[in-house]
Formats: sequence, C-alpha cells, structure tokens
Amino acid sequence: MDGFFYEVLTESLEAVHVRATEPAGWYLVTLMGEFTRARLPDAPLALRLAEAKLAPPAERVRTLKEVGDTSLYVAGFFAESLSKKLVDVDYYVGLGRGAYADLAGQLSGSLTEVYGELAENFPAFVEVLGEVRRRVDFAGADLMKLYEQWLRTRDAWIEKKLRALGVLVETDVAILQ
Repeated sequence: MDGFFYEVLTESLEAVHVRATEPAGWYLVTLMGEFTRARLPDAPLALRLAEAKLAPPAERVRTLKEVGDTSLYVAGFFAESLSKKLVDVDYYVGLGRGAYADLAGQLSGSLTEVYGELAENFPAFVEVLGEVRRRVDFAGADLMKLYEQWLRTRDAWIEKKLRALGVLVETDVAILQ
C-alpha cells in the first residue's frame, strides 16, 4: 500500500508544483495509509487541541499529532464537501497548522523538522492531498467523464488510469476493450 501511495503522492506533488523533503513525503504516505484503516475521531478537533494543552507530555504529543493529521486529511480529501458545512477548509488549516507547529516545538530531532515543514506548508499539503484524492477516486468515476477529462488535458496520469481500466487510448481515438 505504501508503494501505491508513494507513487500517487510523488505525481501529485509534481502536478501541483509543491516540494516536500523525503521525510515529509514519507510522513504523508504513512498518514494516507493510516487513514485507510482508521476512523476519523468523533471528538471536535478544537476541543482535542484545547485538551492537549493541559495533558501530560506524552499524551499532548499524541493528541497534537491526531489533530494535525486529522485536519490535514479532512481538509485534503474532503475540501469540496466542507464548503457546504459550518466549518470550512480554513478552520482545518488553522487547527492543523497550529497542532503541527506546537509539535515541532515539543519534540527534537528529525521529527521537529518534519512537523515544522508540515506546519509551514500546511495549505500546500492540503492541495497535494486534494490532488491525491482526485487521482485515486476512480471507484465511482464515470468512464466517459474520465475520458473527456483526458481529451481536455491529455494528462499522462489519467491516460495511464484509462488504460488500466481497459480503454485503448490513441491520439484521437479511444476504444473500450
């Protein structure tokens, strides 16, 4: 699974012109893998962030990580649906950026740099995860819409996915197998 997410993340970083260090990239790969197996927390993230400030150090780190990771994942993968909610992407960007900045200040070593990079570039990484979502959201994709998108953009990644779905994509012609 990590190999798949690494490939999609690398392509997404390039597509939206965002740079990430190798450790931050692998952090994002791990984050995506974790959220394929985990539920989103039920407690409001702002409440969790407030609780973290009063928690013992180990729990504080765990809670700040949870708030940062959840904020990044939700803002990146669900940005479109957030526009119809009481809280929008900016809310999650603020929470996540703050949680990661606090984490960077709490820890030492290479994780400090990773969390610092996540905090500093949080909106850009939200955009990257949005691109990842667009690239992997083919389960319910309408094949014709996907093909029409390829016709408009000639995106190599979309072409690769069309071929994987059994569409023979030629210069001006596509044939379903």
